[in-house]
Formats: sequence, structure tokens, C-alpha cells
Amino acid sequence: MLPLPELPQVHDRFLDLSRAAHEHFGESFGGRFLLRCGFDPDGIAAVVAASVAGAASLCVDADADRLRDGLRAGLIDFVVATLDEALRILKNEIRRARPVSVGLTADPEASIAEMIARGLQPDLLSAIPQPQAGAFLERGAVPMTSQPTPPESLALLAWTVTENPAQSMPRVAEISAAALDLGHSDTPARQRWLRQSPRALGRAFGPHQCLRMTIAESAAFAAQARGEIPAVTITRDGEPL
Repeated sequence: MLPLPELPQVHDRFLDLSRAAHEHFGESFGGRFLLRCGFDPDGIAAVVAASVAGAASLCVDADADRLRDGLRAGLIDFVVATLDEALRILKNEIRRARPVSVGLTADPEASIAEMIARGLQPDLLSAIPQPQAGAFLERGAVPMTSQPTPPESLALLAWTVTENPAQSMPRVAEISAAALDLGHSDTPARQRWLRQSPRALGRAFGPHQCLRMTIAESAAFAAQARGEIPAVTITRDGEPL
């Protein structure tokens, strides 16, 4: 079975990417390219977070079964066997500034050496070994932080719906979005997470969702969500709310 990251890990990775977009890429990851080595739980979190953020990603892993399991779970869009195949997909979507995730079944070190030799340049790096990462960094790539730090002001709200989740989960997302403080600096990113993450998370996480909220936001969200959808279960920082 494919080892998965925890859902909050994916969410916090996305928030970290959103701040990187603000700092380095003019607020948007549309048309940007993430290169990742390894489709382990941290790699899955990076690839899914990049898709939610609007970036294209290429994840290189020698384990074909792991990548195919990710494809079946809906966590990655394509799995290919050659770098040329991967680049054909990536170029089309990067040109259109649309998110896409591609898994390449190959030896990571050899594949990255080929990319460097061909002059390919990612915008973001995740778990790329040295000294190869140095070649990309010298040309302007930005490293993803390995352990994003959640803002102290935002508690982790998590929820699940036990009855009719296909209909109820989108409504809970609408309620949570309406509860967000429009003046908070992370609100545009949090709104994007609610809109885009269900597709990128595929079937792997089932009827589960999470979002970081202030105490005031979480109180307003929980009150309305419970009033409309009695089957919803909500926690804040792991404790029942």
C-alpha cells in the first residue's frame, strides 16, 4: 500500500508554497515548474501541494509501483518512462499556466544529470541531492523548505462527514470559506486550498478535509457547519470542537 502523508502535512506544504509564490513569483505559480526526487510521503505532499498552488511538477522515482499506486489513487496525473515523454506533457501545461503532475520512473541522479546537460531549469526544488541542486540554484531555482512552520495564529481545523459526503463536503467547504477573515494575509491561499484541493487529493483522503483558521473563524465555521450538517465531525488541533 502506498504510504501517504497526513492531510495537514499537505495543507501546510501548500501554505508554505503560497508564501514562496508571494516572495519570489509575483503571487502566482501558474506556469512554474517544481522538480522533486522521491514519491515518498513528503514527495506526495510536495506534488499535491504544487498542484493545488497551480504549478506543474515532475517527480522522479525509480520505484515504478509506487508511482503507479499514486496514479491509481489520483495523487499524480501521469506516469511515464522517459524524460522526453515527461517534458512533452509539462511543456504543454506550463505554456497554458495549468497545474499538472508527472511521475518519471527512472534513476533520479541520472535523470537530473540529463536535465542539467540539456539546460532544463525548474523554478522550485524539493529533495534534489547536492551537488546537482547547486546547478539549479545558481540559475535561480528556489528550494522548498523541508518542514513548513504553521503560523502560530492559525489553529488546525479538521472535519469529516459520515453521511452523504459527496454532497455535504462541498457545502462544508463553502461554510468554511465564508468564515474566513478577508483581511488575513493567508486568506487568498486558504480559499484556493478549499477550491482546488479536492481534485488534487484524489481518492486517497476520502471524506476528510482540513484548514488552518483563527479562533474566531473556527468558532463561526463550527457553529454554522453543525447547524446545517449534523453528520459533520470537527476537531481543532486534534481536540473535538
